[in-house]
Amino acid sequence: METGSMKEYEYEYAEYLYATSPISDKENPIRIVRGGISDAKYNYRSGPKRIECISIHFVRQGSLVLEFKDQRLRLEAGDLFCLYPNVAYTYYRPKEEDADPLKLCWLAVDGSEAELMLKLSGFHPQHPIVRGGWSDQVEEGLNEIYKMLRERQFMTVYGHLDLRGRLYLLFALLIRQHGEPEATEPAGSVRLWAEYMERHAAEGITVQQVARMAGHNRTYFSTKFTNTFGMPPAEYIYKVRMNRAKELLIGEEASITEVAFSLGYPNLYTFSRAFTKYFAMSPSEYRRRYREEPL
Repeated sequence: METGSMKEYEYEYAEYLYATSPISDKENPIRIVRGGISDAKYNYRSGPKRIECISIHFVRQGSLVLEFKDQRLRLEAGDLFCLYPNVAYTYYRPKEEDADPLKLCWLAVDGSEAELMLKLSGFHPQHPIVRGGWSDQVEEGLNEIYKMLRERQFMTVYGHLDLRGRLYLLFALLIRQHGEPEATEPAGSVRLWAEYMERHAAEGITVQQVARMAGHNRTYFSTKFTNTFGMPPAEYIYKVRMNRAKELLIGEEASITEVAFSLGYPNLYTFSRAFTKYFAMSPSEYRRRYREEPL
C-alpha cells in the first residue's frame, strides 16, 4: 500500500484524504467523501462513534475487534468491515503481545447507490464484514483512488467522473470476489427484462433477442414472462409500442410517418395497421379525436 504523508495521532500514524465534487449531490449516485491509511499504535481504539456516511475499512495486516449493538466480531488480515450511517461502532486492536502490527485503510462513500453496492459486495447491516476481501487487485485499485485524492484530481468534472469510475471498478472487484449475486425471487430477473423491453421496444426488438439476452431459450423465457405479467412478451412489447405511439400522436411536432419510424415500423402502412388493430381507430382518427376532446 502506497502512503503519502503520515502524521502521528494519539492512537495511530495516519494519512487522511478528503474529496469534494464539482457536481451537486443530487446528481451524484455515488461519491467518495474521504479515505485514509493508518498504522495503529499498540493502544489503538476508535469509538464508540457514529458517522454520517458509509465507510469501508480494509484490514491490511494484524487483527482487529469490531463491536456494535450486541455483536463482537474479530477480523484478521485480509478481512473487510463496513460502518453504516448512524450506528454506534467501536473497533480496536486486541491487546495480545504477540499480535502483528495493525494496518488499516478505508474509504467513505455516500449517495443513492452506495448501499446497493455494499449489498452486492457481500456486506449487510447485521453482518457488516467480508472475509478475505483484500487482494492485490483491490490494493491496486485503492492506490489509484488515493493517488487521485492526494493530487486533488476530483476538482474538475472530468476528474470527478474518472474518480467515480475507479470507485465502480473497486466495487466490481469486490463483487467478483464475493460471487455474482442471485435474484432474491424467481421473477426478479424477469422484471429486469421487462424494463429492458420497455427501453428498447421502439427499436424493433424481438422476443427472441430478449430471450437470448436473458440467457434462456424463447419457450422458457416466454412461459416465465407470461406467468409473471399475465401476457406473452410479444404482446407486452406491442403494448409498450402502442402506448408510446399515443404519446407521440398527442404531441404537436411529430407527423404520423415520423411516429411510425420512431417506433421501429418499416413504413406508415404497417404502423397504421398495427395501431388500428390495437385501438380500433387509425392514428389520424386518434389524433383528431384527442384534439377535439381528450380521451
